[in-house]
Amino acid sequence: MAEFAKPTFEQLRQRYTFHPALGTQAKRYEQIRAGCLELADLVVRLTPCSPEQTRALNALDEVMLLANAAIARHEEPPEAPAP
Repeated sequence: MAEFAKPTFEQLRQRYTFHPALGTQAKRYEQIRAGCLELADLVVRLTPCSPEQTRALNALDEVMLLANAAIARHEEPPEAPAP
């Protein structure tokens, strides 16, 4: 069975601190949102209103949030140009 460790304060800080967009991140956030919008539109057009449709859209929200969080939380800032 997998063992779980309590997160450190640094891990919590990384998770719950605002991360401004750096380098190409803003463009990639937008690409993820645009792809999710396209899929959400497809889901709404091809499926009847139902609890399952709602769940599919909620799952897509989670995909978008987690993908953007992966970019924000786990990338090093781009190197500053040399003077």
